Amino acid sequence: MKQTQYIITALFILIFNLNLFAQIDKVKEVNARMSQGTNRGLKVLIPETSLKEAIKAWSKLMKDYESKNEKIKKETDYLSPDAKIPALGEHLINVYSQFQETTEGVYMIVFFDLGNSYINKDMHPKKVESAKKLMSSFATRVAKAAIEAEVNEESKKLSKLEKELKSLTKNKDNYEAEIKDAKETIELREKSIEENLKNQNNLQNEINEQKIKVDKINEKLKKF
Repeated sequence: MKQTQYIITALFILIFNLNLFAQIDKVKEVNARMSQGTNRGLKVLIPETSLKEAIKAWSKLMKDYESKNEKIKKETDYLSPDAKIPALGEHLINVYSQFQETTEGVYMIVFFDLGNSYINKDMHPKKVESAKKLMSSFATRVAKAAIEAEVNEESKKLSKLEKELKSLTKNKDNYEAEIKDAKETIELREKSIEENLKNQNNLQNEINEQKIKVDKINEKLKKF
């Protein structure tokens, strides 16, 4: 019963967290401080994940765009230079990113540098929408991967607990079988003891009778 409750609870949590995906597609445009001054960027919250996993996943995505994501010395920014992002046009883009881990998840701000300006809704409304979709999709994948990893880890723990329970159940069955065998043995031994006492009593009677015979014969012997 407890195992079933555990599984149901785990599934409930998973379904609840999956519902979060509909909420993380709200990417907001912000003015934020970064290594190149204060500029327009896009901000999104990636729930369920860690700072390390978020940066790792973003670096992998930038690699897909033929760029290498590296931290800028003495700054909080990461830079992916000359990224080829088809959804944002034909030109190469310098992509700056910042990550902040909180109790809610990881907040990420991305600045898309077109060279003469950063992507913003006033000058590049279509590019902003494309960039928002890119970041929303990224946040969803990372959050989903984090939850799947957690479910996988908890499933391993559940499997281990089930194996332990199976082992305990098997041991209990063995103990019960041993007790049953022991009870049968005790019952047989009790019957054997009863039979033994009966035989002892009969034999003692024979011994007593034999002693009487021996005494009588000895009395006869004394006459000679």
